[in-house]
Amino acid sequence: MKNEKGFILPVTIAISFLFFLVFTSQVNAYLTEKAFSKETEEILILENLMQLGVGDMKEILLSEEESKELTGSFNYPKGLITYNVSPATMTTSYITLICKTNEQRKSSARFMYDYETKEISSWLDLR
Repeated sequence: MKNEKGFILPVTIAISFLFFLVFTSQVNAYLTEKAFSKETEEILILENLMQLGVGDMKEILLSEEESKELTGSFNYPKGLITYNVSPATMTTSYITLICKTNEQRKSSARFMYDYETKEISSWLDLR
């Protein structure tokens, strides 16, 4: 035992350091992937809300014969949509939809609706 040169302790420290380095990088990668997954889910919820809002808005607008001022909201389990209809001419209106998820993420869109052809045109995302 007199001839020990201290080989085991430095190797053990180096292996422990490498283990913690790999472990830390894996935890960081996991947290990044988890945050990305949450962001993707929120974007999909916003897109889904926007599609639901446009569908419900078209139902309201189909019952109208001419352009008039309207304001209201749609409640869904995953969020809220508020809308504002502003007449542009007698047969067209600008509609603004604002989607807000339960996590307070927002997305907006604006489009023109023609009451004669019952079509949406001039779509503009306002994110």
